Amino acid sequence: MTLVDASSLPASFPSLKNLSLVKMKYPSEEFINKLLASCPVLDDLAVEQCSGDGVTVLAVQIPSLKSLSLRKRPDTDDDEAYGFVIDTPSLLSFDIVDHCGELCVVESYMPEIVYVNLDINYRRPWKMLTSLSSVKELELCLTSSKEYPVGIVFHNLVHLTICTCETEWLNLLLCVLKDSPKLQGLRIEQYHNIRTGEQRSCWKEPSSVPGCVLTSLETLEWVKYEGTEEEKEAAAFIFRNARFLKKATISSSSTDPVKKLEMLKGLSFLSRCSSSCHLTFD
Repeated sequence: MTLVDASSLPASFPSLKNLSLVKMKYPSEEFINKLLASCPVLDDLAVEQCSGDGVTVLAVQIPSLKSLSLRKRPDTDDDEAYGFVIDTPSLLSFDIVDHCGELCVVESYMPEIVYVNLDINYRRPWKMLTSLSSVKELELCLTSSKEYPVGIVFHNLVHLTICTCETEWLNLLLCVLKDSPKLQGLRIEQYHNIRTGEQRSCWKEPSSVPGCVLTSLETLEWVKYEGTEEEKEAAAFIFRNARFLKKATISSSSTDPVKKLEMLKGLSFLSRCSSSCHLTFD
């Protein structure tokens, strides 16, 4: 759908609470900026951009906003959809999937944020995390753990999901575990296909065990576990050090019963620090 003229917009949408803009084409950035600025009590905003939509940088500056979902289609041209600027201090839920943009600038701290999903391939995503450090449930699929910020602490984080499709996932996992003192639940999953011929990262034993692994981690869920060397080492590290682990659920996408049996045997023989940990393999 194409929206034609900014002058045709009403001066205000004083009662509008929910707005969804999916594959829209705008006459200019001024149009969408005026549209969003005319929604003073908006709670929920979902935007899916498409190629040729007329927007270079989408600015979402809405003090009342509670839920924000941003999607950028893979066929979106870089020169047409460069990134986002976010200023939403009341946000509770933030979900962004962007594999073709360059940046997302978060201008305000979000003290009430509960849920965040970052599925992005930005070169420097870390400035976003500083504004999101109060999050309680965090999902991450990032292309790099390089330049991970020193000093950021997720004081309220209790549930973490890490995607394993990128080569840096192991280092990213250890970095976030180190900075999440209250973490209770960890989910590891391969969201996207691994690129053919891509060299995977090797396990490097950390010099110290993250505090949450020793004192608060209670559940581990691993989806699409394939029993690779780095996966086995990471699982062994968690089992060996998680004193309060209550439940570990491991599932594999393999349809080979022999391979699945070997994976189960390998996991069963791993030393477990917690005597009450129940291991389930599917």
